[in-house]
Amino acid sequence: MTDPFIQAQQLRTQALFAVHDANRSFVERGWSDPVHVAGRTALDSVLLGLAQAKWGLGQADGTHREFAAAASDVQAAVEEARRGFERSIAACENIRLACEAGSPPNPVQRPELRRSAEIQFAGHVPLVPTICPVVVLQGSNAEMGWQYAQQVIDIYGPWVFAQQAKRTFTDTEALEITRWEAELQRLTPDVLAFASGMAQGCTDAGLPMTRQQAVAIWTGIRPPAREARPMAFAQMEGDSDARITAAYLGVAASTLTAETDMCSGICAWGRATADGSLIAGSSTDHDCTFQATIVAFPEEGHPFIYTPFSANGSIPVLGNFHMAGHPGMNAAGLAYVHHGGANTGEPQAQWGYGVRRGPATFHLLQFSSDAADARARLQAFPVGDAGISLGTVGGLFADAQSGFSLESRPGAPHSAHPIVREHSLDALGNTFDFLYANNNAMAPESGHLNCPPDAGYRYTVAGGWFTLDWNAIQSEPGPKAFRRLNTRSSEGRNRYAYSRMMMRYGSIDLAYMKEVYRQSGEMPSGTLEHIQRLWQNGTPWNSSTAHRGNAFTAVMQPRRGEGGRYLGCVGPAHRAVQPRGPEHGYHYFDETNTFSELELQHSPEAVLEAALALAHERLERGRAAMDALTPDHPAFSQFSRWLEEADHALAGITVARAVDPATTRARQLAGIARSLRSAVRAQVRSTQVIEAIASM
Repeated sequence: MTDPFIQAQQLRTQALFAVHDANRSFVERGWSDPVHVAGRTALDSVLLGLAQAKWGLGQADGTHREFAAAASDVQAAVEEARRGFERSIAACENIRLACEAGSPPNPVQRPELRRSAEIQFAGHVPLVPTICPVVVLQGSNAEMGWQYAQQVIDIYGPWVFAQQAKRTFTDTEALEITRWEAELQRLTPDVLAFASGMAQGCTDAGLPMTRQQAVAIWTGIRPPAREARPMAFAQMEGDSDARITAAYLGVAASTLTAETDMCSGICAWGRATADGSLIAGSSTDHDCTFQATIVAFPEEGHPFIYTPFSANGSIPVLGNFHMAGHPGMNAAGLAYVHHGGANTGEPQAQWGYGVRRGPATFHLLQFSSDAADARARLQAFPVGDAGISLGTVGGLFADAQSGFSLESRPGAPHSAHPIVREHSLDALGNTFDFLYANNNAMAPESGHLNCPPDAGYRYTVAGGWFTLDWNAIQSEPGPKAFRRLNTRSSEGRNRYAYSRMMMRYGSIDLAYMKEVYRQSGEMPSGTLEHIQRLWQNGTPWNSSTAHRGNAFTAVMQPRRGEGGRYLGCVGPAHRAVQPRGPEHGYHYFDETNTFSELELQHSPEAVLEAALALAHERLERGRAAMDALTPDHPAFSQFSRWLEEADHALAGITVARAVDPATTRARQLAGIARSLRSAVRAQVRSTQVIEAIASM
């Protein structure tokens, strides 16, 4: 008899594929077609019910333990989730059949929507914001940690930190936190102060949190790995329950393929770009969760912008990533583009305690003056917990003069032979001023990284180290299979990044990088089973860094001083992109598929002023674009609602410098942050109208 958890997880995967098929049935039709408009509306209703089913299953199988209390009646919760997935599958099938027949699908009954704090809920289930929220911090690191906790609670409500605040630790777990904390104190005391501030900020918001609980967000509770571990085995704190493993795979063991959640990053500078400046793009690739972009003005170091994967450091199903994320940039013109793709390159005997990727990235963005400085600082860290994803320092960094991707540091902090990429190459060995990374090793000397099969990996200049051999991928289960599968998926995305950078070498600009992250890869025709067979038979895949698995898509143009630009989009930046491979990807309620924009200025007030100016400009352009439509246009009502939302968001915003000087600085910053969130909402809604009408 099938385990009810496995059955529910199978249905979850089937529902995600059904959503994908429903979206494909109308997405290419465009806004002038009533089928497209009705299809989007109907699918949004399905996505609300699907969000409820996913949340309920997560409460039952433990994969949402950082976000929600465990189900009181596990059997009932699994059964309700199962019914929710079945309803989603049936509704998606009705949408698909209607759209393929050229008829607008019937409306789908949706759960009650309500608003709490600043986000929407489907019943009791929180929904991922369709526009990434922003927090604004200033002062000492302890003050910024306090402000971070307070502002994140303003956005989401106390529940976002409630599970962390309830955690208790065994003596063994407490000892591990103490050991990791000692490394933070020694190497990144600024991050430890930030964590202490978070604890106090939660406590002052009525959610008592100890310093130990806050520090654990940045460190985890486990000792360093003694063997390579994939995400579910490594990050899901507390156990390696078979239900969690199956949830990470997304399917039962008999399934032909798995959805592997990965990321991408590309940067170009110097000779590659139109004006010699740094241009970068990146995506985080997973089911997007509750995140917040940080705009920080520390009293020591450089102002910076950074988006962790999650506001509380954890991703449902995948687990705790210790505040890791990407991308980030600072006012010195430095960018952290991506985590770099390679891992397990240091000898296993050297793995141990150190600093996780999240705290290291915070520290480097705050204190590094350029790429060379960031590289020197990185190489001074110990090897750390190299056996898990993002368990230690590393990554792809760049400025307007140079870039590097640090793939391995054997012997660190005294590594005599680190593996560092500084340029991309052609077959003749010529160097080019761009770098990119997905989830495999790229340097010619990195063939031993990422758990190669017995026959080794293949190497190409554009694709890096990879295998397309399904038998080699599956020859050893668990962590090695995951890393090999990552190389298979990465190879095509690497070729895409390489070709797109070479295509416009010498004239790459921000607009072009946006195009790169909106251009879909190819998908072979045929049934899912046929496509999966092609994948497993080793057919090369012309995939793209822009795909349905994108959780957060960003492009940047950092600058030294003022004026660096940071553009972010929840989900893919184009709705019609294909998945990376024979996968379902992820879809979001009310997804916008366009970018908000922040400009890093000299003060929080100046950041707000720049965002407001752009919001007003976009709103005027949106209104002008609407003049070309008549009220009988199929999308007229939807576009009008977006412009009304933009207008409402801007109504009543006052520039923060006019705030009563008697107000505490923390309250002023909270007000600036709220206004900034309204400004970027107005930007996005107006831009949706502009881009939709331009596409017709």
